[in-house]
Amino acid sequence: MLIPAAMFIESAADSLPRLTDFVKTDQLKELASFGDVRAQRIGATGLSEDFKIGYTLGLQVARTLLAQNVTLLMAKINSSDLL
Repeated sequence: MLIPAAMFIESAADSLPRLTDFVKTDQLKELASFGDVRAQRIGATGLSEDFKIGYTLGLQVARTLLAQNVTLLMAKINSSDLL
């Protein structure tokens, strides 16, 4: 399991304002399909605002990590397509 370094989390948090409205809306639609009850089953209080913020940040951290992945860079995948 990969535990992201704080610098990746900070970088992801800094890039959140640059997410398009479409990405933000689409992500939250997908989260809504996960459901409130299922969120409670994993220990959350449901699909609260904090859960949604954490979900959005988590996805952005993943994008940040992927954008710096050497294998993707060698495959000439444009990191801006991921962010």
